[in-house]
Amino acid sequence: MVQEMKNKLLISKLDAVKRQLETAIRIYFSSGDPVSIHTLTAAAYNVVRDLNKKLGGGKLLVKEEFLDYIKEGHEKEVRELINRAENFFKHADRDHDSTIEFNPAQSEFLILEACSVYARLSGEFPPLFKLYQSWFIANHQDCFKFPDDQRDIISLGSPEVIRLGKEGYFNFALPIMSKLYLHG
Repeated sequence: MVQEMKNKLLISKLDAVKRQLETAIRIYFSSGDPVSIHTLTAAAYNVVRDLNKKLGGGKLLVKEEFLDYIKEGHEKEVRELINRAENFFKHADRDHDSTIEFNPAQSEFLILEACSVYARLSGEFPPLFKLYQSWFIANHQDCFKFPDDQRDIISLGSPEVIRLGKEGYFNFALPIMSKLYLHG
């Protein structure tokens, strides 16, 4: 006989997204398993994409707006390419004996966009999300414009801090982010 669980959790969709992304970010900064990072991130991304659509938000860049720039007739091919790793990691119905060549960097932009959409939908931008955002921007500074109100985050991406590596950056920046965004 199966015993009933004593401690049940009441979880909203946004709660699930936050938990999945925070876990993926912690695994990312500890140089943990890239498959787990991608699987958690893709699950969270799909939920925020669906919630965003239900609430009348605009298209998301990675899995929606990007497809607007694909030549007619190639949309399915590109969509499958975008979702290939995600589907490979969670299904085995058609390809039980196959392998995949996976680039873990493809998870990084998904994390960034999922965190941003979560913040817009929930009105909350958790410290771990800010930490990831600052790391991502700091490591791709040549790609971004920096508004004046973001200087506190960008300063955490100085070359000296980035040289600490992912784990060192996490340990250095998390207390600062927590203080700035939970108590400030």
